Amino acid sequence: VDMGFEGNYMATVKHLSKRKNRRLKVEGGITLTPVGMGQVIDLNENGVSFACVEERHFPGEWSMAIYDCTGLSLEELHFKKVWEKYVTPPSAPAAFPMVVGGTFTNLSSSQKNQLNSYLQYLRKGVK
Repeated sequence: VDMGFEGNYMATVKHLSKRKNRRLKVEGGITLTPVGMGQVIDLNENGVSFACVEERHFPGEWSMAIYDCTGLSLEELHFKKVWEKYVTPPSAPAAFPMVVGGTFTNLSSSQKNQLNSYLQYLRKGVK
């Protein structure tokens, strides 16, 4: 039985919910990486996971930006890839065939403050 994107995505989300530091679900956020854009899935002060429209080859570390539909921008965030997952078999098309997760490294005080402000904003939206 092919669960398609939704089934595989939910299995990924269930896996992510087991992490030590819980991440907040993000709607309306995008990432800009050296190899393309992605949709933010979840975020906390330690890291982020995002879905990619196309399969990409990501290096181990890079700088990225996160933008939100509210006008927020977090730029030049140093990121270390911890995992990547392909959510569908190559023969089954999906809106987001790849999910990447990792941690932030060497954030400046200003970046930490901006990130914490954004997380506070996201927590207000959680009921």
